Amino acid sequence: ICSDCGKKYKSSGGYRRHRNAKHSDQPQPVSLTPSILAEIVNDALQKVKENKVFSVDLRKEFKRYEYKQPNETEGFCVFKTLYDGYLKNGDTEKFYGKYYSQVPLKSTTFFRGLSRNAATLLAIKVADNMVAHGKHAKSSPDNSVLPSKTVLSNKETAGLQYLGGYVLHNLHKKCAKMSSSESQQAMAILKAGKLEEGCDSQKLVSTLSRGGLWSITEPAQKIFILSIIISDTQKSLTDNDVVANYQTMVSNAELVPTKNVSKDVLYSIVNLYIRVRSFSLAKDIIQDFKIKAKQAKSKALRKEIQRSCDQQTRERQN
Repeated sequence: ICSDCGKKYKSSGGYRRHRNAKHSDQPQPVSLTPSILAEIVNDALQKVKENKVFSVDLRKEFKRYEYKQPNETEGFCVFKTLYDGYLKNGDTEKFYGKYYSQVPLKSTTFFRGLSRNAATLLAIKVADNMVAHGKHAKSSPDNSVLPSKTVLSNKETAGLQYLGGYVLHNLHKKCAKMSSSESQQAMAILKAGKLEEGCDSQKLVSTLSRGGLWSITEPAQKIFILSIIISDTQKSLTDNDVVANYQTMVSNAELVPTKNVSKDVLYSIVNLYIRVRSFSLAKDIIQDFKIKAKQAKSKALRKEIQRSCDQQTRERQN
């Protein structure tokens, strides 16, 4: 018998399911609201504007377009039903199947003012953002907005950007030596983490670069920040925020990678980044130990004896 509502159950399994569904103390993910949808769409819109993969005319059209917060109309209800369904079952494939059968086909009605091609492209990017937002909402239900930026000092951020660019560029060069479809897909994902514009904002990279260093995008930067916090390759690969930001990179890639390639590239990025950081940290610790040992090291025995004899001789003379 449920102590809260008095409902009777014949089995303990049914009772537990009832408690989890009706009386769980764990906060539930926040349902989709017009403000959240506007944030998701505007975030997708900004990514498309900055991505040089798309034609100039298409990007100009997006720059002129402004998405306003929707009212609870029929169009909003479609997004809400799809999003809430994904929060409930967590089935990504099922979500995409339902989404693509409803939104892209009527994209001009959801995003009025855009051409069919532009509206369809935006609809596809919004789907990826909804999945990323849903994963984050399920992992931290109290947050009803997109993940906030982790605050680092300027020095820490500069070092992270430099090292992150090295990791992506190093893996890109490694893949470039191979001539296979998998390597091309991997290169496309890695290239999606490179910041083509606004390199001046990453001062350390722009100062040291002679054309070979990469500036990294915000999703790539978030992956590296989270990898530092978690400090474990396997745990990083399954972290919801890491996966969500990585999916943003994948969605911005020029080629559509296979599932295996996508997993391998994420593992390579996180693994190499943690290894390089660990190597740098170990090197600093060893160097610091050597300096301290050198400062504390006593003189050679012969010199100590000679110094002691000289001191005794001076004392006798005095």
